[in-house]
Amino acid sequence: MEAERQRAYLMILSAALQHVKWDLACWYGRFAWLRPWRSRHQVRGARRAAFRSAAFHNLATFALHDFTGFSEAQFWEDIERFETNFPDGRWMDYRAEFERCLRGEAVRTIN
Repeated sequence: MEAERQRAYLMILSAALQHVKWDLACWYGRFAWLRPWRSRHQVRGARRAAFRSAAFHNLATFALHDFTGFSEAQFWEDIERFETNFPDGRWMDYRAEFERCLRGEAVRTIN
């Protein structure tokens, strides 16, 4: 895989890690035992973080090994599945920002 594609993948991986942090921000402090509406929000955020992490984990692993054996098609299927299951967690359009990075345009990892 050429260096530009690797760089674009690393850029969205970096963004995804930031987004996992945002998913889990509702846990700063403590669990909302006495506020059921808040605890549902916390559980949803934790599930979203887990699924986002799962979608991006293989990317991180393959990046460590210079993307040897990496399947772009499988990766984008995983991202699409995540976005379908968690439309409320779409902090950015990963595919669009990936393409922008490939074209050498400015990208926004934090929206």
